[in-house]
Amino acid sequence: MSTENEASEKLHDFQRNPAYERRIVAFYDFLGWRSKISEAGDNPERIGNLRRMILRHSLSLRGQQQYAAPDTKVSTFSDNMVVSLPVNEVNVVHLLTTLGAFQFASVGGGFLVRGGVTVGKIQHDELSVFGPALNRAYEIESKIAVVPRIVVDENVFEGGCHVPFFMRQEQRIRFIDPFSTKFVDTVSSLDREDAKDIYASLGLPVSTKNLSTVSAQKMLTFALNALKPQLRAPLADKEWEKMAWVYDRIAGQLGVPPAKSYPRVRPGDMGVEG
Repeated sequence: MSTENEASEKLHDFQRNPAYERRIVAFYDFLGWRSKISEAGDNPERIGNLRRMILRHSLSLRGQQQYAAPDTKVSTFSDNMVVSLPVNEVNVVHLLTTLGAFQFASVGGGFLVRGGVTVGKIQHDELSVFGPALNRAYEIESKIAVVPRIVVDENVFEGGCHVPFFMRQEQRIRFIDPFSTKFVDTVSSLDREDAKDIYASLGLPVSTKNLSTVSAQKMLTFALNALKPQLRAPLADKEWEKMAWVYDRIAGQLGVPPAKSYPRVRPGDMGVEG
């Protein structure tokens, strides 16, 4: 009988005609993902590293849904992530902080993130995601962001929502900037006492360190060092500029030389093929 009920519920869900919801929507992905796949080849360890990067994000987002923001909806495909929440000030700040933390952590793992955030109409459930807001978020990511940053549409802050301290604006483009000591200190201070239990329940590795005991300086240095091998690898100008943009933001916080102070290696130099 229960099987018949389940089948009936699924058919009812299939036949329903939902209205769009107004939600805050984020779309982001990893830059250079195709190159990462090519570099991995058939090496199981490298393939595993790519899979683990995706899982860190998708499982963490579903953890947010389970433990922090139950109205969160998440969809993932390959390296593409879509997140949406109902529109209110708490959810806006929560989502932007989460995205900033993900962006910072990804750099430490050698991955650059680019994305777009907007408010608008969307159909988003466990099985489907589409709508004008997702189109706009994708447009921001693909055409406006350019460098590895998460750009936030102006409509996100309409209605009196305050702009968090970690937002920056350059050439009339507003984006999340997690590469500062203040942001790192703030996120570290939010580390929950039950964080280890939550990570374990999600199937994520549990760190033995308490983030609040690690200085922002050390964490920024770790992120910078993760970028150095990629910055010194053979890179075409566009790829180097994207890498250098992130590197220089962190270097500026640490007071160390910028990316241009290091020798450039381009595809074709020293016999390296593009």
